[in-house]
Amino acid sequence: MEIEVKLFATLRDYLPKGSGRFSCRMEIDEHTRVQEILVKLNIPEEIPKIILINGVHGKKDQVLQEGDVLSIFPPVAGG
Repeated sequence: MEIEVKLFATLRDYLPKGSGRFSCRMEIDEHTRVQEILVKLNIPEEIPKIILINGVHGKKDQVLQEGDVLSIFPPVAGG
């Protein structure tokens, strides 16, 4: 099955070569969890992340479904 992964700000550096500027499509197996995608993209565990799945807050142990859009943001700070 296929999902779209969108990485924002400094996390864009972890997109695979040949990806678009902000996102990539990935083929995954059934029962693949968000955490497995983070590992596959070599995103360090210690970087806190905001995770959205189809625009709704998600968790690292959440199982992804066909056509999901996984958006991952670094910590956000503001003034």
